[in-house]
Parts: sequence; structure tokens; C-alpha cells
Amino acid sequence: MKTASRIIRFLSKGGGYLAGVLMVGTSALIFTEIILRLVFGTSTQVAEEFSGYALAGMIYLGAAYTLIHQEHIRVEILREWLGGRGRLWLERFALTVGVVFAALLTYAFFDLFWDSLQDGARSFMPSRTPLAIPHAMVFLGSALLLLQFLGLLLESWTERTPDDAPGEAVGGL
Repeated sequence: MKTASRIIRFLSKGGGYLAGVLMVGTSALIFTEIILRLVFGTSTQVAEEFSGYALAGMIYLGAAYTLIHQEHIRVEILREWLGGRGRLWLERFALTVGVVFAALLTYAFFDLFWDSLQDGARSFMPSRTPLAIPHAMVFLGSALLLLQFLGLLLESWTERTPDDAPGEAVGGL
């Protein structure tokens, strides 16, 4: 179980780092667009489109990374009120809901990716970008999120006891 958990965390961190690369690339693209417009009176013609694709990639590729670093939005009222055993069961419930949500999301994004790949769908913008590329990013990100939720749920059953540190949550939920 520990090996699988380490692999999932490694993949999630990779998604987070890729999201960071997309952020730097988007910043460079927007900076280039600004300079081209102000200095040369021209445009890249793709800055807005590619920035949108990158934003979607950043959100989904960074989701699993955010989960393992306990940075998702949390509501602590119920969790603080519960004792060790109650917290553990609340975390397991929240992780189970996360697994279901991420599974549905991953299924929907795979379907979107597969349809765009099969149909050869392209953007209507001047770049005519194959839509399978941005759809693959959101599918990959949602799949990483699903894996991370599953890994944390399995950890909660195999590596946690109600007496574990009461302030620590499995996966930050």
C-alpha cells in the first residue's frame, strides 16, 4: 500500500509541477502579447485561446497536488466538534464523496477527450487547435485527482486509527 501511495503522490506532484509550467508559459505568452500590441501594433492571434486552455490545464492538473498539500477549501466546524473516531469517519465519508465526484468527472472528461479525438474536432479560432489536446489535459488532471482521492481513502483504512493526531486530517479533508 505504501508503494502505491508513493506512486500516486509522485504523479500528483508531477501534475502540480506541470500546472506550474503552464502558469509560467501563460505569463510569458500574455507578456509577449502585450509587447507585440504596444510596440509593434500586432498580435500573436493565439494568446487568449491558449491562455484559456492553459487555465483549464492548471486547474485540473493542480487539483491532486492541492489535495495532498491540504490546500482545498475546508469547513472545520463539524470536524473540530468530533472526537478522533468521529473525525476519522468524517474524513472517510468526505474522501468517498471525493472519489465518486472525481470518478464522474474523469468519466465525463474522458468521453469529451475521446469524442474530440475521434471526430478530429478543432477550435474555431485562427490556430485551429485540435481540441483533443486541451481535453487530454483536463482528463489527465481529473484522473490524477481520482487516484489521489482513492489513495487517501485507502490510507485512511489501512494506516490511520482514531487515536492518530486529532488535528491532522487524511488528505486535508
